[in-house]
Amino acid sequence: MLSLPLHNKYFETLYKEFNVFIQTKNYKQGKGKMIQACVREFLFFIETKGLITVLQIKASEIIGYYEYIRERPNQRKEGGLSDSMIRHHLYSLRLFFDYLIEIGELESSPARLPKFQFGKYKERNICTVEEIKELYNASETKRDRALLSIAYGCGLRRTEIQNLNTNDVLIHKGVLLVRNGKNSKSRSVPLSNNVMKDLKDYLIYERAKYFTKNNHENTSAFLINNQGNRMNGAMLNGRLKELIKRTNNYALQQKDITLHCLRHSIATHLIDKGANIEFVQTLLGHSEIDTAHLYSKRRKQQLRNRMLV
Repeated sequence: MLSLPLHNKYFETLYKEFNVFIQTKNYKQGKGKMIQACVREFLFFIETKGLITVLQIKASEIIGYYEYIRERPNQRKEGGLSDSMIRHHLYSLRLFFDYLIEIGELESSPARLPKFQFGKYKERNICTVEEIKELYNASETKRDRALLSIAYGCGLRRTEIQNLNTNDVLIHKGVLLVRNGKNSKSRSVPLSNNVMKDLKDYLIYERAKYFTKNNHENTSAFLINNQGNRMNGAMLNGRLKELIKRTNNYALQQKDITLHCLRHSIATHLIDKGANIEFVQTLLGHSEIDTAHLYSKRRKQQLRNRMLV
């Protein structure tokens, strides 16, 4: 890939300067100039997409490149690129963007690229749309429905659900605030009409019933247990397990579904319906490009499977 042509003189100059930088830093990269080859292929890729400067690179271009290297044939043997080689491509891009920031070409990376790690990524189990409906039907209380609507309808992480307070749920504005998500990032999550109804019904008609005489509304937690205290992660997952059991769906029970699986489920379902992957990434507060790509990859595989039936 070192021989790929770059017609854009700006990209060619950047590549040559980066090559000198890598050689000066003496990065370990295996046989040959693997880092340089990966970066040159990326520059070739974005040039074919009509980009003329690195300032035009967005997360969508990196996702597109990620999909491209996962699909392209291996130049040395049959099949595609190994997981290890794909990670090396991402590692090389991480170094390249760090370099661009260091020399002042970029202020920040267009996407947070994953660290260079070996080992296969274990995909989480997800629920089908029908199984999600079964969980809602198995709900015994408005709190159950609120839990499902926050975990699935809003795609919050377990710790984000646990830390959610009543003043974070802005029913009148139709949004839910995650004030301190992963990596201390905050985000605003839009609420669908159904989710708004579930959260409003719980907040207005049921939440106060869980307070005791000794614990009279002295917590700001949105989801509280039967003693009026904030529900922790174990309690939340325990309640989900009970709902799964109540469905009497053996296949669902064997999936080992957790609250985080519901988060992955809504992401996959949104992509299935044609949602933009960058929207899903922003909605769920994802920062790493490989995490967001998981859903796109799953959707493509599903479409292939349908075509084969």
